[in-house]
Amino acid sequence: MAKVLRYGKGRGSIEIDGAQRDLILGTIRAADPSIVKVLEEATEELAKKSEDRWLVRQKKYGKSEDSKGKHKTGIRIIPPYTIEAFVENTAQYAWAIKVGPDSNTNIRQGRRLADVVLWSPARRGAQKVVEAIANETVKRLRKI
Repeated sequence: MAKVLRYGKGRGSIEIDGAQRDLILGTIRAADPSIVKVLEEATEELAKKSEDRWLVRQKKYGKSEDSKGKHKTGIRIIPPYTIEAFVENTAQYAWAIKVGPDSNTNIRQGRRLADVVLWSPARRGAQKVVEAIANETVKRLRKI
């Protein structure tokens, strides 16, 4: 299940919670449950893999602020007829984290961590999601 529901995009978006969230997600699922399931599974998998590869600041460089634990997944409704699934790291500085020289990883030094473990895998995985949605749609149409 999506953990966050947003309406709109960017700074003008709002987060919907409570009974309204359940009502809207229920409506979306009723319209096409297989597609919502594909989107949620893909975002949860991406978030888990990203969190597993996310680096934590070494103690000798100062206290970690736990950006590793700030991954969120959800669904965004963009008027008039668009529904997006998303994964984000809500730490304000997540986009700026760079891999250091002493990091215990195979990621090249100086690369931005979010680009390597979150955005690049999302771009690569987009085609798989499109194919899965297409397959679910074809299955649904065959039943009609």
